[in-house]
Amino acid sequence: MNLLRGVGRLLLGGYFIINGAKAIKSPGEFAASAEPIRERFVPLLQRVVPPEASAYVPEDTTTLVRANGALAIVGGLGMATGIGRRGGAALAATSVLPQVLAFRPKGSTAEDRGVLVRNLALLGAALVVSQDTAGQPSLAWKAADARRRLSSEAERKASAAAKQAQRTKAQIKREARALKREAQLQTRLARQSIEGALS
Repeated sequence: MNLLRGVGRLLLGGYFIINGAKAIKSPGEFAASAEPIRERFVPLLQRVVPPEASAYVPEDTTTLVRANGALAIVGGLGMATGIGRRGGAALAATSVLPQVLAFRPKGSTAEDRGVLVRNLALLGAALVVSQDTAGQPSLAWKAADARRRLSSEAERKASAAAKQAQRTKAQIKREARALKREAQLQTRLARQSIEGALS
């Protein structure tokens, strides 16, 4: 494991763990900033999910803050420990996404814009970690490489078979010419011996 990569994941994961723990312990601190998110996304989520599940979508802001905090903790732990780091990073990114999407430029202060920039940076960092394969090729790359190798091997075998066929064809022609020359020589020798016997 690359030490720098591990330290970076640990620091990023630590941020999500600490903020998630704050959200679970004191959801009231985040309730005011989460209210616009609740107003925008809860009705949308209730329309998107199946009717049986829409009754379970929490409408209480503090419950949503705690659920988002739990999501951030799980994601942060995945990144910090390296156990399920890519999935953890995706969960952490998901926990930041509502805050980014709920930002309203109208009436925003410099502090609000600073928070938006921070959230965008966290979202970007989490997305980068979610795609990090720790220097190992991903499954998609392995599949593409296997396909490329198989295709190359098939082309090589087809080329070798075509060359072998051309060699065989040329060899058959050479053998046919040699047989023809042999037959002509035998015919000439037979004619000469008949002419010698008659004279």
